[in-house]
Amino acid sequence: MKKLTREEKAAQCSKEIRATLVLAIICCAWHVLWALILGKSGSMFLGIPAYASISCFGQFIIMVVGARLLLNKVFVDFDYDDENAIEEGGKAHE
Repeated sequence: MKKLTREEKAAQCSKEIRATLVLAIICCAWHVLWALILGKSGSMFLGIPAYASISCFGQFIIMVVGARLLLNKVFVDFDYDDENAIEEGGKAHE
């Protein structure tokens, strides 16, 4: 577990949030893209419209690969507790 200062923790949390939002935007764009490309074709795949099945299966793959990349490249294991925080009894952690 990595030791970080309060500022480094805030910066790391912001970095993780931004990266996760980018992955979510990519998945939304994937859905919209396939809806626009195949939406009016009327073709079916596995008993449902092709754009729906392609976007669902594709999003699953994108999310699994994206989550793996985020875990390996962006996310950092650190303690969220603040060592200098004051407990309810008024004493600092030791």
